[in-house]
Amino acid sequence: MNDFIQLLKSKELKATPQRISVLKELDKKTHPTIDDLYDSLKKENPSMSLATVYKNLAMLKEKGIVIEVNVADGKMRYDIYSKPHIHVVCASCGAIEDSDYDQNLFDYQAALEEKQNIHILRMDVIASVSHCRFCK
Repeated sequence: MNDFIQLLKSKELKATPQRISVLKELDKKTHPTIDDLYDSLKKENPSMSLATVYKNLAMLKEKGIVIEVNVADGKMRYDIYSKPHIHVVCASCGAIEDSDYDQNLFDYQAALEEKQNIHILRMDVIASVSHCRFCK
């Protein structure tokens, strides 16, 4: 929990119980939809409203702590952005797994920045697969 408090403070955000709850749930790496996230949070905090979840997610996204993962089913998923990584999305069962970047992607980003004379804040990479280890 101290890590979440430090993370929030580093982005100039107050470490509210609601924000910490959202981050704790996202830290489980289940890549929940807003409805899944709300259902989980409601069990722990019965008084938390859906509007509160939306408001906190929006603030965490704005500060770059949380990212949206856009998948084929049209339902946005959410994840903590702790380091650059790829989201491997299964078209068959819908599972989402994180996979670390390797040096080639960092090299590609640097080359792209130089070629385009830009600075990339974050690359969102989604790898779609037909079947994964969970549904084979």
